[in-house]
Amino acid sequence: MVGGMEAMAHPNWTDDRIEERFDRVEGQISDLRIEMRTEIKDLRDEVKTQGSELRAEIAGGDASLRQEIAGVDASLRQEIAGVEARIRSQANEHYARTGEEFARVHGEFDRVHEGMGELRAEMLALHKTLSRIGWSVAFAMVAAMISLLVANL
Repeated sequence: MVGGMEAMAHPNWTDDRIEERFDRVEGQISDLRIEMRTEIKDLRDEVKTQGSELRAEIAGGDASLRQEIAGVDASLRQEIAGVEARIRSQANEHYARTGEEFARVHGEFDRVHEGMGELRAEMLALHKTLSRIGWSVAFAMVAAMISLLVANL
């Protein structure tokens, strides 16, 4: 007894009827399994077909991409060659200007060096002149002292 009530089987349900109902449910489950297997097989076939189509499309796209890349590669190579030529030209111009500038600066250094040589020669001449004047003054003073000594003796 459960809760004051007795558990009784439904009087309309007999074992044969229950078994018949189970058989029907099992048949439906079996039909459903067959239907699912069929749908899964169809889906697999569809995926396989679409995969083959995609592979073919990718292969075709790959060829067109390779052609496009080759075209871009060729145009880039031409552009790079043009840039290299411009850079070489500019480098040659800079090299020539640098050589000219170096020659000009070197000429100026030569002129400065010559000027310094002339300045040294003039300083040497001035030094000789001052030395002669100094010796002359020294001899003149010695002579004056000797003449004073002789006059006072």
